[in-house]
Amino acid sequence: MSATTVKNKPTIYGLTGGIASGKTTAVLFFKDKGVKVFESDSYVRHLWQNNETLIKKVNEKYNIDIKTDEGRKSLANIIFNSELDKAFINSLVHPFVFEGVSNFVNENINEKYIIVDMPLLFEVGYDIKVDKTILIYTTSRNQLTRLMKRDNLSKEDAKKRINSQINLKDKRSLSTYVINNNRTIDKLYDKLNLMYEVMNNERK
Repeated sequence: MSATTVKNKPTIYGLTGGIASGKTTAVLFFKDKGVKVFESDSYVRHLWQNNETLIKKVNEKYNIDIKTDEGRKSLANIIFNSELDKAFINSLVHPFVFEGVSNFVNENINEKYIIVDMPLLFEVGYDIKVDKTILIYTTSRNQLTRLMKRDNLSKEDAKKRINSQINLKDKRSLSTYVINNNRTIDKLYDKLNLMYEVMNNERK
């Protein structure tokens, strides 16, 4: 009788952080290390461009062509200015995202670990589906300054985007690991390297 190959189940790390906290830098760091990363934001952009069900429902509801830059800006304004509309749009998008994560895990089932990069990890309750969570943390002042500069937003609009997520201080208590990003980029890389060592040691 031939031996059956038992597939390895990777440790799944949920990576999250607030807007302009430094999470994108962390994603690039781990990808450079060869870690498989599911990027939720990129997947959502793919959905908005290719998923006809989503495109049709948003157009019927808001008369928006989501495939255009103007349409995406209009949708962002709707999301950040109405809790009800945000909940409706999320109810459309999230099932497809969760399906995408599930497929990603199955495709990388023999990896030691993988990362699910999800800005709304705690907000949508997906933290219960990962093994451990990593939070990229920074102060609200840093968030506001970085976001205004990065996206050329007014203080009011930047605050709306930040306030659409759970406060980073609250996420600290929910996270397995917290990486503080309140200083230089070099300091952030030092902490990311340490996190990478932890991940490798946990799978020895």
